[in-house]
Amino acid sequence: MYLRCYPADTWGMGCHQDALRTLARQNGLPEPVLYLDNGARSCEARPALERLLEQAALGLVDVVLVPGPFVFSLDDVEAGHTVERLLAAGCLVLEIPSPHRTTWNGVS
Repeated sequence: MYLRCYPADTWGMGCHQDALRTLARQNGLPEPVLYLDNGARSCEARPALERLLEQAALGLVDVVLVPGPFVFSLDDVEAGHTVERLLAAGCLVLEIPSPHRTTWNGVS
C-alpha cells in the first residue's frame, strides 16, 4: 500500500491503513507492505514512492493498494503517469471504492 499526506499525519494515516488492509483481505491478498511518504508534498522527493516504483519495475510488487490516485500527486495528470508506470511494470492498482463514484477501476 502507498500513502502520502501533507502536512504530516502524526497518526500515520491509521484509518487509511486499516481500510487498505480490509481491501487486501477482501481481494484475497496477503498483508500489505506500507510505503509511506508522510509529510512530503507531491512536488518534493518521495523516497517511499521511488522505492515502490523501483521494486515494481523489478517484479517484486504485483498489487498496489491506494485510497485513490491523489496519493501520488494532487495533479491528475502526474498521478495518472504514476499509475501508468505501475501498470506498465505489471502491477494492478486497487483503489478503495468511493460511495460517490459510479465506477471503480473502470468497472460499473
